[in-house]
Amino acid sequence: MSKNLFAFISIFVLAGVLLPSVSLAIANIYRTKDGTSVCYEGLVPCGKEVAVGGMIQGDKCSGGTKTMVYCQFCHLFVMLNGIVKFVLINVVPYLAVLMLVAGGIMFYFGGGKPDLLNRGKQLISGVIIGLFLIYGAYMLVGVFLSILKVSQWTGLAEWADQGPFSIKCDIEI
Repeated sequence: MSKNLFAFISIFVLAGVLLPSVSLAIANIYRTKDGTSVCYEGLVPCGKEVAVGGMIQGDKCSGGTKTMVYCQFCHLFVMLNGIVKFVLINVVPYLAVLMLVAGGIMFYFGGGKPDLLNRGKQLISGVIIGLFLIYGAYMLVGVFLSILKVSQWTGLAEWADQGPFSIKCDIEI
C-alpha cells in the first residue's frame, strides 16, 4: 500500500510541477512567406491572437500587432518543432537532474544493501547514457543536414538566424 501511495504522490507532484509550464511554455517565433516574424506564447501557434512583427523579450512576446491567426497545415510542423524544443530545453534537464539525485541517494544509502547500490549505479549510468543518446541524436541530425547543405537547396538558408531546425510557415495573415 505504501509503494502505491508513494508512486501516486510522486506522479501528482511531478504533474503539478510540469503541467503549468507546459501550458505556459516560453514564447516562440516563426516566419511567414514574406519574412514577417510571428511571435506566439505556448505550444500552439495558431487559433489565437499572436504578435505579428513582434519579438521575444524574456519569456514573453513584445511589440508587433496583435492579430488573430487561424490554424493551417504548416502550424502542425511549427507546433511539433516547439514541442521538441520545449522538451529538450525545459523538461529533459530537470528530469535528468532529478534522476541523478535519486540515483545518488540510492548509491549513498546502499552501502549495506548491494541491491540498492546496484540500482543506484544503474540509474546514474542509464541517465548519462540517455542524455548522450537524446542530445547526440539531435546533434547528429543537425550535422547530417549541414553536410548535405539542406538549407541551401531548400531555401532555409535565409532562416538560419532561427537555428538549424527552424520552420517557415507560409501563411496568409
